Amino acid sequence: MLPVLVVWIGAEVFYRTVPTNYTFKDKQVRNEYRDSEILLFGNSHPFYGLNPLYFEKRTFNMANVSQSLYFDELIFNQYIDSLPEVEAIVLSISYFTLSQEDDTSEDAWRKYYYKHQMGLDVPIVSLFDVRNYSLALGRNFRNTAALMHVAFAKGTAINSYPNGYGMQDESDIVENKEAITPIIVKKHEDNLYDYTTNTKRLERIITNCKKRQIEVFLVEMPVYKTYYNSLKVEKRDRVSTTLETLDQAHKNVHYLKLSQDPRFKDKDLRDADHLTNEGAEKASKILNNFIMEQLPNR
Repeated sequence: MLPVLVVWIGAEVFYRTVPTNYTFKDKQVRNEYRDSEILLFGNSHPFYGLNPLYFEKRTFNMANVSQSLYFDELIFNQYIDSLPEVEAIVLSISYFTLSQEDDTSEDAWRKYYYKHQMGLDVPIVSLFDVRNYSLALGRNFRNTAALMHVAFAKGTAINSYPNGYGMQDESDIVENKEAITPIIVKKHEDNLYDYTTNTKRLERIITNCKKRQIEVFLVEMPVYKTYYNSLKVEKRDRVSTTLETLDQAHKNVHYLKLSQDPRFKDKDLRDADHLTNEGAEKASKILNNFIMEQLPNR
């Protein structure tokens, strides 16, 4: 058992001491970006698709890979009172966002990171769960070894810029988007149609923003045409209808649908549903202009 114990202790020390996107964003938003005027929330779509560099107001990207609306709300509640300059928040809504259940397989290990590396109160983490007390037990050895390799090779496990935008290069670009589209569509289809929980979550965020005179921007990010057309039409359209309804019901809510905006070309997409750096620049500038048009105190 001694070798196993040594490996476990080594992995635990690694997870507790090496900075990650979670610890990095917590540090940045508490220090360098305490004067943020715009906050960006969501999953990998805005993480790699919205670059604060192209916003006129000081902006920080709080998005992260596979970050659900559940964690968007927890993060918003955690930091908003310490960020007095915030005028607007952006919530990226993907095809699966509103139907996504709490505590899915995507949160299997991430929920512990949010709790221990960002200091969030995460209700789905049980006090009786042993992984609540050992981050090394949250991921299998292969994933841990892979992360260690990246961290030691690059000197860091952080893959976002100081403004929170995700790092990517040309090696991430998928040439045959048609081939990968069915795989991504299958991955994103949960066959769930109940939007109640996440719609209420959006309404809570909107209400909290209204009290603080913060504008809320609901955005559907650009996706590859074949991907969009391969989604279930009823479910896809219900997402847009729900966002339109929120827009009409609340004066501080503004809906922007970029999913099939003709200004985006195939070359702007890295794969079926993520933008390249050039595509992110375009999306950021479009969103910035939209925000500036809507803010009462431009």
